[in-house]
Amino acid sequence: MTRKSGLVVLVFSLVLVASLTAGAVWRRSGPDPDGPVKQMGIMVEVYQHIYDEYVTTPNLPKVSDGALHGLLESLDSDSSYLNPAEYKAYQAAQQNPPAGGVEAVVSKRVGYADVVDVQPGGDAAQAGLQRGDFIEAIDDAGTRELSLEEIRRRLQGAVGSRVTLSVVHLHESDPVKVVIARVAPKMAPLGSKIENGVGIITVPGFESGRTAQIAAAVKSLTSQGAKALVLDLRNCGAGTYAEGEATANLFLGQGTITYLEGQKFPRLTTSAEASKVVDASGKLEVLVNFGTSGPAEVAAAALQGNGRAQLVGDRSFGEGSAQKMIPVGDGSAVWLSVARYYTPKGKLVQDGLTPDVMQVQYAGALPDFDYPPLGVTGPQADLQLEKAVALAGGGA
Repeated sequence: MTRKSGLVVLVFSLVLVASLTAGAVWRRSGPDPDGPVKQMGIMVEVYQHIYDEYVTTPNLPKVSDGALHGLLESLDSDSSYLNPAEYKAYQAAQQNPPAGGVEAVVSKRVGYADVVDVQPGGDAAQAGLQRGDFIEAIDDAGTRELSLEEIRRRLQGAVGSRVTLSVVHLHESDPVKVVIARVAPKMAPLGSKIENGVGIITVPGFESGRTAQIAAAVKSLTSQGAKALVLDLRNCGAGTYAEGEATANLFLGQGTITYLEGQKFPRLTTSAEASKVVDASGKLEVLVNFGTSGPAEVAAAALQGNGRAQLVGDRSFGEGSAQKMIPVGDGSAVWLSVARYYTPKGKLVQDGLTPDVMQVQYAGALPDFDYPPLGVTGPQADLQLEKAVALAGGGA
């Protein structure tokens, strides 16, 4: 096929798609002057300029692949485009799920993969991976060019196999190599203690079964004389939304916990059930920070929105949506957010939660970073925990 005929085929294909889209849009809601028809026309024009005037003859499949990745990622951090090779690898992983993976929660907010949460004491943490790190590459594949689903898939693999990450740590500019062994998934232990008469429950994740552990911890702490509770949801990004909702129900006798809704996704509301409560009225403070994500945010938002607890700390990460995999005719697929989680007050969980009491974790730290200032080493007082304990009635 000649260069000119290739362009003709490309433009014709785009115009055909635009025409079909126009018919669908017109039938559904009438003409939209700023809708997909106009945007497709602009895309055709841009492709023509690229093909005719770029400094060299462009690789149009590569251009289209990059454009589609950018298109989906511009919607939100969870939506992704999977090219045919990525989608094929995804399907293979679904049919034969890898037994191991890296003990970290990742997202993609700034073009590259970023680390939301690292399991305390796990292999990833021991290898040097930290919350707030940027992952530039996974085994030499740049994360900027990878979909979020592909990034997560590449972090999985056989138990004992190793993955090499190119990582940029906070306060540093040069990437370092971090080699991590993939391990079988395991639930980090729940933390539970009494300090100044206040029971403190530290939740590292909301994996299946966590709510039962938290309920047992509440009963144990109160039986030991705890007069109030602090639920520490900092650096808690793993788990399922169902488990986060169930944990909120432990402290709520009534009211809306959350609801899930989208353009074509009918509202699905989760309400508190009195029969599942273990402590509906005791003093409760909830700790959050930028590592509080997803299920933990839903739980925290439910307790804050129903007036059951104050949130103390820094703003949360902002993760709360449901996705659907939609195959596309050329063998690729779209991983698309189709619904979002809302707080009881009707605000998007994905916008992040603002604490009632703002408090940095370390003296001199910047808000939302929760790291000791540059150059400060050694044990540091946990000002967020101290504030929450004091608010719960545990002294100054």
